[in-house]
Parts: sequence; structure tokens; C-alpha cells
Amino acid sequence: MISTLIISMGSKHDYGSIIPPHTHNRAQLLYASKGEIRVHTAENIWLIPPQCALWIPAFVEHSVTSLSNVRLSTALVEQNAAKTLGDKCFLVRMTNLLKELVLRLNQFDEMQQNGILYSEDLQKSLQLLIFEEIKQSPTFPVEIPWPKDKRLVLICEQLIKYPKHCKDLNTWSNIIGTSSRTLIRLFKKETGLSYRGWIQQMHIVLALSQLAKGKAISDIATSLGYTSTSAFSAMFKRHLGYSPQNFK
Repeated sequence: MISTLIISMGSKHDYGSIIPPHTHNRAQLLYASKGEIRVHTAENIWLIPPQCALWIPAFVEHSVTSLSNVRLSTALVEQNAAKTLGDKCFLVRMTNLLKELVLRLNQFDEMQQNGILYSEDLQKSLQLLIFEEIKQSPTFPVEIPWPKDKRLVLICEQLIKYPKHCKDLNTWSNIIGTSSRTLIRLFKKETGLSYRGWIQQMHIVLALSQLAKGKAISDIATSLGYTSTSAFSAMFKRHLGYSPQNFK
């Protein structure tokens, strides 16, 4: 029996709701067609900007937090076909074509419930087009490495919540009762980044989300605690190869 290439899975979620850790036996294109979501995997945290989706390979455990009222329009891709895209999560730019194709696929469930007939050939064509468009869509390396050490988790959660107020490690060492030297070692060991490098990676992810909403670059720089727009832009370009304006 031949497995269906792509199936849809739509759902609605209220602000603050959490889908607990789970896996799928298919790869998932996790797309919030309305609202914003944050996704946790074992190794990273993903803040999904508008007009983007997260590709999650089969059997990768993840949880989803709704940062607003959310509508998920998900496409689940057959495991063997999805293997051609690798075994890592990555962010996918939802081109206009890919967005409309995924939304149309998710409409089939509603059509069935309302007794509306549709062509099987049309459904198969949509599945093939979606898969080809996923393979060709731009991707971005914008994950935030997430630690497992409880002390670092506390620090990282506060940094994401208050990105404008990034305390130095000496201050954090006093707050949580350990040495700054220990924190330096732990950050590198658990995230692969220095403390400063982790903060900059977090700032890039937050900035991309705000750029996608059309916010002014100067306002983004201020919200992340930069003393000037030029300082923020230089950091952004150093990491992604584009200035915020060009990326926007």
C-alpha cells in the first residue's frame, strides 16, 4: 500500500496554550497561518517569524507555545520522502506559492466535513507541488541553542523575556550562587556559544521576527538594548551577511 505523500493537520489554539512534547511518524512543516508560536526541541528553541514555518523531521520531539491566538496549518510529509531534506530542523521561508498551497490542502478537511467533493487528482497535485516548493524555499540558520543545566535555563529564559536588559555574568553569578567562571564554561559546553555569542544569536532571532512585522530598524535596535542603530546593524550583518535593511 502506497502512503499518501502529504496530509494536512489544522488546529486552533488560544494565547498561552502549550502543546506538550510529542513526536510524529512523519516530517512536519509547522506553519502558523495566524498568530505566532515558539517551538522547543531537545537542543534548540525556535521563535517562528511571520511568513516562516519550521521543518521538523519525523520522530523529533517538540513542544509548541502559542504567543497569541494561533491557527496552525500544518503539512505532514511521508517519512521516506522527507529524508531527502535531512535530519535537522530548519526555518523555511513561506513563499506566496507555498503558503497558498498549504492553506488549500488544509481546506480539504473542511470541504469533506461540509460534504463538498473534490478531485483526487487535484489533491495529489497539491501534495507534489508543496513538497517541491518546500525543497526549493529559502532556509535560515536562526535557532537558539537551548541548555539543559537548570542554572542556564533560568538565565536564558530571563534573557529572552527581557532582551533589552542583558546582565553580565558576574551579576548572574551573584543571583544564582555560582562563579562566573563556571557559567562561562557551562555556556560553551551546553550551547556551543559564548555568553555574548548566545545573546547575539538570540537578538538575531528576535530581530527577524520584528523585521517580518515591518518594525523600524531603529525601534528593533532599541528594544534589544543597543545604544545605536549602527551597532545593531553591524552585529546583524556580521552574523547573516546582510544588513537588516537588505534582509528586510
